[in-house]
Amino acid sequence: MDYLNSSRKTLLSDYENNPLLKLVFFCGAGYIMLQLAKIVIFMWQQVPSPESTPYFESKIYVHFAIQPFEGMLKHPWTLLTFMFTGLGFFKLFTTLTWLFVFGSVIQQLVGKSEILPLFLVSNIIGGIAFIALQYYFPLPAPVNMFSGADASVLGFSLGALSVAPRYKIFFSPNFSVPLWLLIVIYLIINILVLFESNNYPYFGLLIAGGLAGVLYMQLANKGVKLGVACNKLLGWGAHKVAAKKKIGDKTFREANVDLDAILDKINERGIQSLTKEERALLKKYQ
Repeated sequence: MDYLNSSRKTLLSDYENNPLLKLVFFCGAGYIMLQLAKIVIFMWQQVPSPESTPYFESKIYVHFAIQPFEGMLKHPWTLLTFMFTGLGFFKLFTTLTWLFVFGSVIQQLVGKSEILPLFLVSNIIGGIAFIALQYYFPLPAPVNMFSGADASVLGFSLGALSVAPRYKIFFSPNFSVPLWLLIVIYLIINILVLFESNNYPYFGLLIAGGLAGVLYMQLANKGVKLGVACNKLLGWGAHKVAAKKKIGDKTFREANVDLDAILDKINERGIQSLTKEERALLKKYQ
C-alpha cells in the first residue's frame, strides 16, 4: 500500500490500471443483470408470481451457473460465466469484499498482471471440483447450481500465504492484521455455513480453488509469470504494469523478504523510520 500518498487517493482513483477493481465491478454488473431478469419475469407476469423463482432458475439462471454434469453438457460455457455473477446480495457483497482484500495482497506481491489469470484458474478448478463432487454427493435443486467467485477468494488468500506467510495487511500506517488471521476468519465463517447445509461440493470448490492458488503462486515465485501472456491474449492491459514491478535482478522471493522486513519496521516504528532506500523499494511495489 502507498503510505506516502494514501491520503490523496480514492478507491476509484486507479480504476483504469487496476484489474482487481475491474473484476469486482464486472461481478457486480453480472449480479445486477440477473436481478433485472428476475424483475422482468415478475413484472411481465409470464408466470404466476409464486412460480417466478423456479421459472427464473430453470430458464435463465441455468445459463449462468455451474450445475451437475448432465446440465453442464448442455451449458458448458457456464464454467466461465458462473464466477462473474451471483444471486444473494449479502453473499455477493461479502465475497467481493474478501476478493478485494486478498486480491490486493496478490497485486502487492506479484503485480497486477497476475490478478485475472489467477482469478480464472482458481474458479475454473474450483468449479470442476464442484461438478465432480456432485456425482458422489448429489444436491437437490436449486442448490445443485452455483454462481460466485468464492474459489478465487481462497485461491488469492492461500496463494499469497504460501509465498508470504508473515505478510500483514495495513489498513492504515498504524494498524495491520496478519494475513493468516484474516484467512482463519474467512474459513470459520464458511465452515459454519457448510456444517448447516452439508454442501460438500461447495467445500470441494473452496479447497480446489485454494490449492490452485497455491500452485499458481509457487510457479510465480519461481519466475513463471503466466499472467503476462494471458493478459496480452485477452487484451486486459495489465501486462504493461508488470515491467514496473521488477526490482533489479532480485527474484520474487528475495524481494518479498525485504518487503516483509520493511512492513515489520513500519508496524513497530512507523513509516517515518524508513530510510530513503526502503522508501524507494516500497514505492516499487505500488
